[in-house]
Amino acid sequence: MQVMSDVLGKPIKVCKTMQACALGAAMFAATAAGVYEKVEDASDAMSSGFSREYVPDPARGSIYAELYKKYLTLGSFTENSLSTFAST
Repeated sequence: MQVMSDVLGKPIKVCKTMQACALGAAMFAATAAGVYEKVEDASDAMSSGFSREYVPDPARGSIYAELYKKYLTLGSFTENSLSTFAST
């Protein structure tokens, strides 16, 4: 989760429940059934809270951004090389 937070540059909160997907589905179902007007209202009422929050590290985010640029360059090179190879 820390890597994801660093890459996205956004904090990530982890739900206390082990059934986060089921809880989210229940929130949407309650909203669709008219129990709550908005999903945000359902979340406020039904949330189990958060067990942990990951905060982005800008220094690591910069490193990941540079690595991603290299990845894109390598991908472009590979695609061009393969298309040249395939056409011969």
